[in-house]
Amino acid sequence: MIVYFNDKYIPHDEVRVSPFDRSFLFSDGVYEALRTYNGKLFRLQDHLERLKYSLQELEISFKDFDQLENIFTTLSENNNIKTEYSVYLQISRGVSFPRTHNYENNLTPNVFAFVKPIKDNSKEINNGVKVILEKDLRWLRCDIKSTSLLPSVMANQNAIRNNAFEAILFRDDFITEGSHTNFFAVKEDKIFTAPLSNYILNGVTRKVILELCKENKIDFSEEHITINKLKDYDEFFLTGTTTEVTPVIQIDDWIVGDGKPGNITRSIQELFFNSAKQVL
Repeated sequence: MIVYFNDKYIPHDEVRVSPFDRSFLFSDGVYEALRTYNGKLFRLQDHLERLKYSLQELEISFKDFDQLENIFTTLSENNNIKTEYSVYLQISRGVSFPRTHNYENNLTPNVFAFVKPIKDNSKEINNGVKVILEKDLRWLRCDIKSTSLLPSVMANQNAIRNNAFEAILFRDDFITEGSHTNFFAVKEDKIFTAPLSNYILNGVTRKVILELCKENKIDFSEEHITINKLKDYDEFFLTGTTTEVTPVIQIDDWIVGDGKPGNITRSIQELFFNSAKQVL
């Protein structure tokens, strides 16, 4: 695999990262993940705006946003990818020696990116998935897309261990989001999802879904979904860059409804995929 690292396109096994890079020592970095439809990057500007926000919040100095689209496209060409692909971009604060918790403001960020073909998720999209509930143990700035992901990794690994697709996280009685997805519920044809705050990531697919609801006059509300009233809802679904719109048909041992994706979820899927197909 050819990857991008600090202005060079090189084989992945030739990348050399200093052990004093602050992302290695402190998870002091941010990342973005995006994908293509029709070979074109989907909602690139939304991803770039979120990237700028994360960098700004962590005071990481990076300015070459105009170069990123070309980097991603060149990577797909260098790797001879002919299908839809996803992009991973990571920007660390850079190398600081000796190791200290504080940092200088003049560090040069390390920039790393790679692309890979999109994994087929049609089974999950069509049939729905099982999720589990997990206590949200993450830090309090989940609005920053930082590389500090160990609690999410642990939660998702526990989901896999329990033959589930995803772990849905909660604080006190409020559901926040999934370990790598946003979470939606449906009740009496109205869609619900947690409001934006420092507890959840401003998901790009989440944003698209709410835009589509507004455009198509589908009632929705950004309000908390609570654990103790979870069984009052009729349907659930997940959203994410590669998760797209995935129905939830089981939560822990509870089968949702008749165990099949609901009608509103199907309608949202159709609207989303029709919108994605229009990417030119």
